[in-house]
Amino acid sequence: MQQRLDDADPSDPTEVSAASIARELGVSAATVSYALNGKSGVSDQMRRRILKLANARGLRPSATGSAASALTRVIALIVPNLTNPMFPYWSHEILEVAAAEGFEVLVVATDDDPARLEAAARTLVNRNIDGAIVLASHREDATALLTLREERIPFTFLSRRSEYVSADFVGIDDYTASRQLAQHVVSHQPQRPATVVGPRFSTASAQREKGMNDALSNARLHVPTERRIATDLSRAGGHRAARHLMELPERPDAILCGSDEISLGVMEALAEDGIEAGRDMIVTGFDGLRHTTSPLIGLTTVIQPLKEMGSAAAHQLLHRLRSGTYDEHRTVIFPHTLHIGRTCGCPRTTTHFTRKDT
Repeated sequence: MQQRLDDADPSDPTEVSAASIARELGVSAATVSYALNGKSGVSDQMRRRILKLANARGLRPSATGSAASALTRVIALIVPNLTNPMFPYWSHEILEVAAAEGFEVLVVATDDDPARLEAAARTLVNRNIDGAIVLASHREDATALLTLREERIPFTFLSRRSEYVSADFVGIDDYTASRQLAQHVVSHQPQRPATVVGPRFSTASAQREKGMNDALSNARLHVPTERRIATDLSRAGGHRAARHLMELPERPDAILCGSDEISLGVMEALAEDGIEAGRDMIVTGFDGLRHTTSPLIGLTTVIQPLKEMGSAAAHQLLHRLRSGTYDEHRTVIFPHTLHIGRTCGCPRTTTHFTRKDT
């Protein structure tokens, strides 16, 4: 039976800290308990004050408490890197939600290295984190994820997922989005399209490449191996890919990219050769970062609702932590938007698609 905070044992420093929080803030022990357990009946302002003070005191309730009350109130955010603007944007949204709920966030960048991901998972277990949001999963490598699962540390996938380990997932329909964008490119009647995507061990990149190639194949546009490139999710990766494509005996006349950052690197390389995207070469992106869709760049791309996705991933994980349940995993698919800019050579319009929850 859980000990009441107002009946704290003076010999137990953890319980004394909990009781002292109630006294210091001038609230009841029940109010502190509700805040620590994520229950209703506490105003948002008071909840934040209680959680902030609890974190500052290093409060660790006794092991006899509920799953929610035994939280360390630290979660991890595992990202491939912090150079692609998409990842810091998601990180910001997750940090905002976590802070409002009294959680600290430990950000880990793996550089898309499976060994670093596995080492990070072991470190996070040793640091006794409550849960994790994973953006850096490798679709065919379950080692790091199983390390978390064996310690009953819940995690939520954002954008990427594993093909072998099930968990909550938040993302978009990458296959459909890339196929629709490729179909738009087909309407411009290219003859030699090329695709440049992120690492294929990412389920998101793999699905985007498949969607592109299926649409192109349906239009009887063959994309040979030398024009199907997987690279880093960065401008540098896009630049290298474009340099390779420009050195082919037959240069492509359309380059479909699996991320906005890749497309920016591609366009920079093209500009070095005096080739302008939209006028001399079709170039498309994927992600819909604010600066790429601005009039300055006018990239034709797929827009992901980044703010909503980051917030949903954080709320989903925190729901798991509060409830202490490991029931059926939930997948949330957000709508995407096609943003038609000038890099494909036609007037800008937008097309909306609907959200699906499963």
